[in-house]
Amino acid sequence: MAIVAVQTVTGTGNLTLNGVVSGNTLIAEQSSFRNTGTTTAIAVPTDTNGTFVGSIAGTGALCIGSIRASIVGVFYAVNAASGTHTLTFEANPSSNQTLSEFSGMATASVLDVSATAKTENSDITSQVTGTTGTTAQNDELIIIALSLAAPDGSADVTFTDPVSGFTTLQKVPNDLTDIATFHAYKIVAATGTQAATFNWTAHETNMGAHAAIAAFKGAAGGAAARAPRYRPFPYKPGSPRELR
Repeated sequence: MAIVAVQTVTGTGNLTLNGVVSGNTLIAEQSSFRNTGTTTAIAVPTDTNGTFVGSIAGTGALCIGSIRASIVGVFYAVNAASGTHTLTFEANPSSNQTLSEFSGMATASVLDVSATAKTENSDITSQVTGTTGTTAQNDELIIIALSLAAPDGSADVTFTDPVSGFTTLQKVPNDLTDIATFHAYKIVAATGTQAATFNWTAHETNMGAHAAIAAFKGAAGGAAARAPRYRPFPYKPGSPRELR
């Protein structure tokens, strides 16, 4: 069964998915700006129809000195219940959320490998996600998320869209009155390490960028394919020989 993106909703507050199919996987991403609490991870969202867990939720990237920070989190619910799911996210001064449903996913032990990276109080125009370990199987869903903030922000940081190889789920380029946000995914069909780089053009002092990447297993599973072994056609002396 192939991995398929079923539906996605985005917003600045709580999010609701209707008509979720039983057994599918839900992925939530949150990009936020905090005035305090820079050393704690984003809280796992609560779900009215199930339970989410965290896959990546590192500490935020400092901007505007040593107090305020941009921070990102990626969360998931495996083998989801059918029907409506409403998620309540951690409240922050600025925050953007994405909630997606995917079919064709493993129904247990779905999280494979992940990584996170950040840059603090710098004039930068790119941010890496970090590089994961080698994925365990061929078919996997790769999720990436970015949170970007600066004291003297821009209404449009001018993101490179899409991130190479990925499909965009949500993009908010404003870090003047919002938190600049980028959420995306791709589906891979071969094992290997995973990484991504977000790029933009706006130069701003004391930027804080926090990025994450997580790989989730598809239902089909399987390691890298091997070539079939050659078996010669059996031949018995004195009998006709078939040519193939």
